[in-house]
Amino acid sequence: MYTYEHDEAVRKLLNKRTPVLPDKMIKKCVRKVHKMSDIFHEAREKFGSPLYFLDIPSLNERAERFLSVFSEAFGDFSPFFAMKSCNHPYIIQTLAGMGFGIDVSSGRELETAISCGAEKIVFSGPAKTMTELELAVRHSDRVTILCDSFTELNKLTVIGKPIRVGVRLTTENNPLWRKFGIQHDELEQFINMAENSCVTFCGIQFHSSWNLNPDNHVELIRNLGKTIQKLPKDHKKRIEFIDIGGGYWPEEGEWILADTAEEMKLNKQLLNQPCDPLDHRYLPATDISTYADALSAAFNEHILPYAGCRVFAEPGRFVAHGAIHMLLTVEDIKQPDIAITDGATNMLGWERYEMDYFPVINVSQISETEYPMMVLGSLCTPHDVWGYAYHGGGMSIGDLLIIPDQGAYTYSLRQNFIKEIPESVVFSGINHELVNCTFLTQSQD
Repeated sequence: MYTYEHDEAVRKLLNKRTPVLPDKMIKKCVRKVHKMSDIFHEAREKFGSPLYFLDIPSLNERAERFLSVFSEAFGDFSPFFAMKSCNHPYIIQTLAGMGFGIDVSSGRELETAISCGAEKIVFSGPAKTMTELELAVRHSDRVTILCDSFTELNKLTVIGKPIRVGVRLTTENNPLWRKFGIQHDELEQFINMAENSCVTFCGIQFHSSWNLNPDNHVELIRNLGKTIQKLPKDHKKRIEFIDIGGGYWPEEGEWILADTAEEMKLNKQLLNQPCDPLDHRYLPATDISTYADALSAAFNEHILPYAGCRVFAEPGRFVAHGAIHMLLTVEDIKQPDIAITDGATNMLGWERYEMDYFPVINVSQISETEYPMMVLGSLCTPHDVWGYAYHGGGMSIGDLLIIPDQGAYTYSLRQNFIKEIPESVVFSGINHELVNCTFLTQSQD
């Protein structure tokens, strides 16, 4: 039944205004790509197209910034890179070499982290199999298991060998998120069971995602403090670490097509008018330093009075965001408004650019001006979209295009759908030597 409340909800949605993406933010991204145009051309000349282009200086910069900011805020702090955000072995090796631990969510990811030299690993994720847990136990010198349920604790008891464990707590009442962790009021029972088994209980984990600001994260810390406060004194002493999870958004915010904004979707449905392809919107994100300070203040107030422990965090998207760029070549111009590239969106495994906005940058005809044009991939599906506009002085067959900042939740989701997975090359930043590192990925497949 349609009611007055529905009318009010529609009016509020139509009055909502998702912020326009500032032109200066787009231009900053485009100019960064332009400065590297010779390097991109060299990569294509050496290794062909399409390519995953690994930008190690960008990876290092973001990783060092996160580590510096959170170490300053928390003092006793350890980062664990969330491998699900980007499982490229070269990136895992690089971060492990910088002192990052690795957060894995499957036996396969655990094998990759071990082979890449990770010395500190936390194993999270629901419904771990006996085989996966046995693998973790065999590497108990470097692995801490973050149990997701009592069932996993029982499996470890059956295995009967010592290993350090923490436990994940459920954070949301959303039905789909209830699959993760145990309830807060079950924590004391879990610790009691762990004490009577072969494992060593040592920590607590919680996680939330898509955190454009610290508000939800702060609330989770506050609620965890209430839970810890109720624990027996000897249980509190056993908490060596609290893993505050991930979900930290890049400071650029979330860039989206105008069609993706909620109020614009409704406007399009009501008026049947497509949005301007040059109209880009974004959801602002909190500066990571401000974010870390907010979490630290909450931790000092709600946790430290009851449990003097160290802090783990699991950054993924924030660290990996700028670590990979997509390198493509224009293979065909079908119409004045349709270009088709040799690379396809099986490189990222989902229809990202029908919702998210990233600039398509032509480094063969350099210009900061953006023009409407459908830039599509070469898969036999209409959902193979790179973008609806491009930055450049024109578009011709053979032009080299760059889709920047595709390190997070693209490579990990790649798939052999219609076309093969492209090769990877590495730009070290020390010199312009480009190293084919495809053998690293093949060894993990």
